[in-house]
Amino acid sequence: MSSEFQSVSRIPIKIELNQACTLQGEFKRHLSPLTIKKLISVLPLFGRINRYAGKFIYIKLELQLGAEKPAGSFKKGDIAFSPSGNFLCIFISDATMDQKLNLLGRVTTDNIDILQSFKVGDYLSINKS
Repeated sequence: MSSEFQSVSRIPIKIELNQACTLQGEFKRHLSPLTIKKLISVLPLFGRINRYAGKFIYIKLELQLGAEKPAGSFKKGDIAFSPSGNFLCIFISDATMDQKLNLLGRVTTDNIDILQSFKVGDYLSINKS
């Protein structure tokens, strides 16, 4: 099998912070297929970073999407979308949430702890890798 083979269910993404730091990740289509289809169609996603209670960083989006296979428990590195808050988040620690989110995928690089050093107002963008 070719080393360039790419799964149709795993979509590689690049997460850039302040255009200075890059992380790799992936959307896993089977987790939230309709949400991921819509997000892929509007890439790149970008915005100013916000933080929530030391659990995740997030960017606000202008999308109206519903709940899809909602989850309440997340691991460090998980990427999720909030249908009620209309934001995309990256978890910086393990968390259990009262609000259910659509799980999208995860950060795949080891240097995820770099996300702790970014502040509110810093710039985050997500695009296909």
